[in-house]
Amino acid sequence: MATKAGGYGDSLSLGYSTDPNLLIGAGGWHYFFTPGDRLVNYSKSYRFVEVNSSFYSYIPLQVALNWRRKVPRGFVFSVRAHRDITHKHKLRISEETIRAQNYMKRFCEALGSEALVYSSPPSFEPTEENLMVAERFFEGAERGKFALVWETRGKMWSATKTKAALRRILMETDVTHSTDLSYQDPVYTNKLVYSRIFGPAREVIRHGQYSIKDSQLNRTIEISGKYLGQKKRVMISFHSVRMYEDAARMIKGTQSPMS
Repeated sequence: MATKAGGYGDSLSLGYSTDPNLLIGAGGWHYFFTPGDRLVNYSKSYRFVEVNSSFYSYIPLQVALNWRRKVPRGFVFSVRAHRDITHKHKLRISEETIRAQNYMKRFCEALGSEALVYSSPPSFEPTEENLMVAERFFEGAERGKFALVWETRGKMWSATKTKAALRRILMETDVTHSTDLSYQDPVYTNKLVYSRIFGPAREVIRHGQYSIKDSQLNRTIEISGKYLGQKKRVMISFHSVRMYEDAARMIKGTQSPMS
């Protein structure tokens, strides 16, 4: 979700994080209400975005090519895999998932995307069968120059035995684990660390809290710094209600006093 308040262009022109391997942005530019082209204006305030619309529809490749041409050379896209793969077929290999994966590969290549993100629903629980299904899928997934990222959802994935099994699968298939770094660490990362930040739960939002807390933001900055110290590339995609403001807060929090 995202706030629909406008006027971001002036207030969020904060520059970028001082570390080139730290990419901070949000889940799309649809709500980045500014005069003119929203993607162009977004790319002036951030150098990274996660494309979420690819989860809901098969966007024409020409559209992706047009998006790529609108942004600066160093601007980075990541792409969320279509829900046919993660929610309809739940990573089970079929003719449809193979076609969908093929399309996602071409879409990522058109954008020059650095990451393809699979978000499993909470209903995809860490049963022995589902773990085997996931392992088979990622072993055979059509790949390109982009990294594969898997976001697991649901409390059952936090069990110690489950985390050990998940870590093995991710290591063997070279897939990085996406978690919300504001409260949870991934079980495995390769050269890429990827985090989708959602902030407070829905019940908290109903009480008027729309941005992530300072403590959550500080934890995200601290954990990101740890991985940057390991020479990894870190991508932080905010999906909180006020995702643009939260991304800007993190950028400001990572800038050196002299920047």
